[in-house]
Amino acid sequence: PMKTGIELIAEERAKIFASRGKLEGACNMVARAEMLVEFSSITSKTDEAIELLIEAGALIAAEIDRINKLSTK
Repeated sequence: PMKTGIELIAEERAKIFASRGKLEGACNMVARAEMLVEFSSITSKTDEAIELLIEAGALIAAEIDRINKLSTK
């Protein structure tokens, strides 16, 4: 069965150690994914867009975790 978005993001999140400056990269990934979906009907481009969104979501989740750890110190 196909995994949900949150499952894919959680898997990617497990691979990432958050650091400053990565959120800009996440924004670029979202913008690129949006362009791929908007301007291409090719399945491989849709798959690429999904991969970009998974990675961006994982970066955002990692940054949230990093910030939460700072606020509990």
